[in-house]
Amino acid sequence: MQIIPENEQAIDITVKALEKGQLVFMATETVYIAAVDATNEEAVKKLVAFKNRPFGKPFSVGVTDIEMAEKYVVLNETAKNLYKRFLPGPVTVVSTGTHKVANGVEAENGTLGIRIPDYKFFQEVCKKFK
Repeated sequence: MQIIPENEQAIDITVKALEKGQLVFMATETVYIAAVDATNEEAVKKLVAFKNRPFGKPFSVGVTDIEMAEKYVVLNETAKNLYKRFLPGPVTVVSTGTHKVANGVEAENGTLGIRIPDYKFFQEVCKKFK
């Protein structure tokens, strides 16, 4: 395991690790998270194994903004208002998923939690990783 200060080099290293399907750990405004590419089946399996979590128990997905969120969930007016009022910040908004993530990320009922952390390093990684 490599611990790297949060700088441009660390952003690049983190993005490359995510592109390779690796598990990474990074800070948000509230907690450290274990993160993978939510669209990569093998990467999600690594996260499930690391967390020793039953397959099918959903994960939240971090994005940079409401536009990126709309790739992964359907946002009704209530959800849009929550995004505008509370995000970025330490809130997860649950909406109907668009099924563009790997199996095991969305809940069994098809919903998906979206987070937009108010933390510069996370935001920069997300922007570069897309």
